[in-house]
Amino acid sequence: MPRLLRRIAASPAALPEVPPPPARASVGRRWRFRRNLVIYVAHRQGLSQRLLADVFDLPRSRIGAIIQEFREYEAGRRGGGAASTTLELYEQET
Repeated sequence: MPRLLRRIAASPAALPEVPPPPARASVGRRWRFRRNLVIYVAHRQGLSQRLLADVFDLPRSRIGAIIQEFREYEAGRRGGGAASTTLELYEQET
């Protein structure tokens, strides 16, 4: 097992407390939610935003936005941006 996966498995606090996607969420939304969760956990375990951007073929600014969304959710703060975040969309569907 790779070192990163061992560290995540050994630490139950590594996964953020986020609600699962609703049952009627589309396949694409569930896939993006899981991808974003993996990005956030990997960043918390020490991977750089640049590496994550290369691995997931996303701009670094999007990686930063994903990380910020999960940080705000974990901190209990809600961002006041114009566009809805991934987590807010899931909460609206439930």
